[in-house]
Amino acid sequence: MEITMELFEKYYLLIARYVFVILAFFIFIEIKRLILYRQEKQRILAILNVGNGVEKIPITHYEVTIGRSSACDVVINLRFISKQHAVLVMNDSGYWNLTDTRFAGDIMVNDVPANDKTPIHMGDTISLSGVEMVIQPPTYDNVKEYEKALKKQQKKLSYCFRQKLKFIGRRDGSYTKAIVLLNIFQLLTCLQMFFSIDASYHTNIFISFAVLFVIPWLFIPLAKLLRLENLGAESAAFFLSTIGFSMIASANPAEIYKQLLALLIGIVIYIILCLALQNLDTIMKLRRYAAFLSIIILAVTLVLGSNINGQTNWIRLGPLSLQTSELVKVLFIFASSATLNWLFKSKNLRNLIIYSTACVGLLFLMGDFGTALIFFVTFIILMFMTSGDIKAIFMTLLVSGLGGLMVLSFRPYIMRRFETWRHVFTHMYDSGYQQASALIALASGGLLGLGVGNGFAKNLFAADTDIVIAMIGEEWGLLIAILVASIFLVILLGAIRSHKVARSSYYVIAACAAAGMFVIQTALNIFGALDVLPFTGVTLPFVSNGGSSMMGSWGLLSFISAALNYATPNEHQEVKPVDIGGDEV
Repeated sequence: MEITMELFEKYYLLIARYVFVILAFFIFIEIKRLILYRQEKQRILAILNVGNGVEKIPITHYEVTIGRSSACDVVINLRFISKQHAVLVMNDSGYWNLTDTRFAGDIMVNDVPANDKTPIHMGDTISLSGVEMVIQPPTYDNVKEYEKALKKQQKKLSYCFRQKLKFIGRRDGSYTKAIVLLNIFQLLTCLQMFFSIDASYHTNIFISFAVLFVIPWLFIPLAKLLRLENLGAESAAFFLSTIGFSMIASANPAEIYKQLLALLIGIVIYIILCLALQNLDTIMKLRRYAAFLSIIILAVTLVLGSNINGQTNWIRLGPLSLQTSELVKVLFIFASSATLNWLFKSKNLRNLIIYSTACVGLLFLMGDFGTALIFFVTFIILMFMTSGDIKAIFMTLLVSGLGGLMVLSFRPYIMRRFETWRHVFTHMYDSGYQQASALIALASGGLLGLGVGNGFAKNLFAADTDIVIAMIGEEWGLLIAILVASIFLVILLGAIRSHKVARSSYYVIAACAAAGMFVIQTALNIFGALDVLPFTGVTLPFVSNGGSSMMGSWGLLSFISAALNYATPNEHQEVKPVDIGGDEV
């Protein structure tokens, strides 16, 4: 019997290495199709009839800027119209409101003074500084005219770029198919771990994987409650979590229950945020409180937190430790994103700079330089998306660079943390041992890997956290490691493309910031472990062992899911929009 099992184990791994790569590739394809290709078509929501028929402008977004600037959605080239004069927004009930961004109070609706709470119905006459326009329902002729204009624009695109767009959205993805493939992947992984992991941990591992097997199917009825039709981001999270759980089972199986609990709590946070994100009015009221709460959490952590590995960013709750910066990431994006009408009528850029500086400064004082860098890059993304002010961004980068040099001159010990960068093999028997071993492990795994539990990287310090990419490369192989990294790029591209159908700029800004945070964190984790960038010790989202990281990752995922799904108001629009044929988003 033992001989039979040994032969089975030997030939199983030989075959399974190829099967795992094939399954991972097809799972990746389904995730890509789910995230990058969506059924919503671009639609004409209403028509603005300007100047009694002089110009009929189609409205294709739920938030529309009106002004003299060529960057506005509706351009009225008259000298007494401001560059950004007003913002037309569809509210949660499906009716339009008009916000005066100049506070001049010159908005009239049917010759009656109006404010941003006045609902605008189809057929109403709107006056901006004396310029009259009538909002009308779209017609079939309007769609035909708009399609002709779109075709002219598309002809200007290069052939290669158009082919890339076709490739991105070639077919619709299937969540069910992705989960079936993932379940097969999980079952084969469990069989592999049966042979390679200590038998005393089999119960913990198999129970955890059984829960991980079932949870994706529970999301199908849950999606109806949360008004989610596209579960592409969630399927990506489940695949990444499967890889992560296998790495924990290999390196630290005693902590797999802790990670499972963190995943369940993270899903609860995700559900709460998805429910909250459905109501934009509530979000805008809570943003200020979220900002204050995040500053308080970081300040309390700085004063009362525990110092672990030179970083004072942990709060101990009995036997558990919570890395508060991971949860503050969610609050940071929640508070920093905004709807279009709020952006234009407030000093958002000033407030964003003050708030971000406070967060980054507190993280720096804690000694958490990796997370501080993640927050700073996310701040630059938010700054660009909320203002588009390149000069302000350049000045911010310049001042930050000078500030960094001043800090290094007063705190020279910080530079010593990076003295092994690009020289890990010179210091491979002291400070560079961890990264040098990670590079060796990644190389030893080859394209297909050695199998879960069969590598040596699992014995390194922080094997399943800061240098988890080395474990993935060694045990799963380079091909699956590349797919894992590529998923974060797909999520970012999906967040960027969501502007075509997302109902509010809040969703687009929040999704791009969250996806950007994932990408910069992934880059710091992978390139830091491989000595391409200085080693900062940040986690790989959904993959690394760490309850705080898992909970924070699911919180960030809710913003991306909102952008992919919340494309229409909660209620039916007053007039049914007209689809633009053939323009898949």
